[in-house]
Order: sequence, then structure tokens, then C-alpha cells
Amino acid sequence: MEIALDFTGKTALMKIDGVISSDNAYLFQEKLNSVLNSDVTKLDMDLSACRNMSSIGIGKLLIFYKDFIARNGEIEIIKSSTAVYELFNTIKLNQLISISL
Repeated sequence: MEIALDFTGKTALMKIDGVISSDNAYLFQEKLNSVLNSDVTKLDMDLSACRNMSSIGIGKLLIFYKDFIARNGEIEIIKSSTAVYELFNTIKLNQLISISL
């Protein structure tokens, strides 16, 4: 898995390529922490090349969501693979985070 994280003004763009699994979830956590430790107010995520996300990855995203929203942050998944889109819809995560194909 590869994660690119770019900051432009008050927005961060995170692009994930590969599968977020228990083996590499710590890398995902490190990037999320970088966003939390910055002064950005919006995180755009490009998951178009993310083939799947394990329950550990989902858990890390939910914890980040809680902390980021508490400081008036906004998260949007601007692009998603079909697999991740269906996963988010199945577990109703799309009700918390806006997700687009």
C-alpha cells in the first residue's frame, strides 16, 4: 500500500493505492495523525486505487473522524473504488462521510 498526502492551504489530499490491512494500518494511522497535527480543516480522500479496507483500517478512520470533526474538520471521499464504495454503503459509513465513485 502507498499513501500520498499533500497539503494545500487548509485542505489535505490523501491518495491511497492498494489495500489497507492489519499489516499496514499503522501507515494509515501515521498519515491520519499528520492531518490531525496540522491546521487543515478539510481532508479529501482519493480511494479510487484502494482495493479494500480491513476492519482495522475502518476503525482508524472512525477514530480520526471523531477527533477531526470535534475540531470542526470535514472529510470527503472524492473518489472511490467500487469495492470501497460498496463496503462503506454496506456498513452505513456513507451516512457519516460523503463518498463518491
